[in-house]
Amino acid sequence: MKLAITAEKIRQTFIGPVVKIVEKPFVALAAYKGPKTISAMLRVKNEEEFLREAVLSIVQLVEEVVIIDNNSTDATPQIIADLAAQFPQKIRCFNYPYQVARYGEENQRLASTREGRNSPTLLKNFYNWCVNRCRHPFILKWDGDTIATKAFAEALQTFRNSPKQALWITGSNLHPNRTHLIEGKPYEEIEPRLFFRRLAFYDNSLGYCETLRSPYIGKFIEYSEFVREPAYIHMKFCKRDRYLHMSQNLQDKMKQIDNEGDLVDAALLNDLHNWCLSV
Repeated sequence: MKLAITAEKIRQTFIGPVVKIVEKPFVALAAYKGPKTISAMLRVKNEEEFLREAVLSIVQLVEEVVIIDNNSTDATPQIIADLAAQFPQKIRCFNYPYQVARYGEENQRLASTREGRNSPTLLKNFYNWCVNRCRHPFILKWDGDTIATKAFAEALQTFRNSPKQALWITGSNLHPNRTHLIEGKPYEEIEPRLFFRRLAFYDNSLGYCETLRSPYIGKFIEYSEFVREPAYIHMKFCKRDRYLHMSQNLQDKMKQIDNEGDLVDAALLNDLHNWCLSV
């Protein structure tokens, strides 16, 4: 009986492991070994409701905050200007003038053509542009509706003192009543929100959204630190227009899961109270 050996099978069995052995010394050599300095990167559009708290929750924890406004039509530009005036040594501001595609089928359609893949409106191109505005070796991907908790500050300090090159964190999705979590999605998926920028880039391999690529979060996962305790409060479901950045297909999906879930715990309630966000 003859065995059908495909090129992919050969790659997985032989070539893949060999390439990894060859790559590992280079990846180890390229890893950052000095004091870790961090640029927080915020891409925002119409985030007037929670942007101030989102920035204030991290501004003292990082070396700089880079805010990129994507044609906001609400009070977001004024809030950015006020924050920059308050922290002139920390906050740097930019404007991205293109109409960026929304997550979901809108981005997927754009990525399906050669012209779309090169367009500045494609999510991954927008993200890579934003990365290039940052000046420090580590980048914290932050949002205009995420507020750091005490757990985040503790995790960040541990990460700074470790040889790890990426920090994976998750956050709590708060229900609009601000006393419960979202039933269908109480926590965000854990992801590498803090990463070493060398060898890192965003691609469009998932189609519907951008995806971070780096050997430190992929092939060589031993360089990653994972924090399972929620490190931020996600206020997305508390906004007036909670689905602003989603294509219609994702909006329909999210509307099926955004019911009232479990009660939030005492620690989260305390964080909400400290930021004057509790009911």
